[in-house]
Amino acid sequence: MFNLSFASRSMFVRTSMPVHTRRFVSTVLSTQVPTSHRTTTPEQDPTTGLNFTQIRFRSNRSRRGLYDGKDIRSGNNVSFSMKSTKRKFKPNVFVKRVYSEILDDMIPFHLTTSTLRSIDKAGGLDNYLLSPRRTFTEGEGYVVRKKLLKRLKNQERIQRKQEQEQQTSMESSSSSSA
Repeated sequence: MFNLSFASRSMFVRTSMPVHTRRFVSTVLSTQVPTSHRTTTPEQDPTTGLNFTQIRFRSNRSRRGLYDGKDIRSGNNVSFSMKSTKRKFKPNVFVKRVYSEILDDMIPFHLTTSTLRSIDKAGGLDNYLLSPRRTFTEGEGYVVRKKLLKRLKNQERIQRKQEQEQQTSMESSSSSSA
């Protein structure tokens, strides 16, 4: 069958592994991973020739809004007596309206503080959503990105139509004066 023994500590999985176990595994076969969960492009392993890709489990909460890679993490509360109890570290999420220049509107998002910093760094919400670095496959970011692309396409079409009308008016005015 397959020889899946590697020197590295990363864990490789065959395609028969159930979905609920797969999300906690660091590396899996690329044919098994839905595109919405992919964080890197598939890489071929030189020893077996199989394609593997890195995945990261995302909670439903982080898929909904703009979380910029932040998600719920787990850890321990450690008391003075060094007794540890499980706890969750939640991202700093709030609902905020962000201005889109292309749509000329304030759009409400569930977003984290790190997303706000990333939006500023990208040069605005439109640049952040349209950058090829970020892929939005669902949620608020995906919906607004589709609206932005649709508006840009309509603006290009209107601009082409105006240019054609100007050319036809220039041609008709030059032919009537001649």
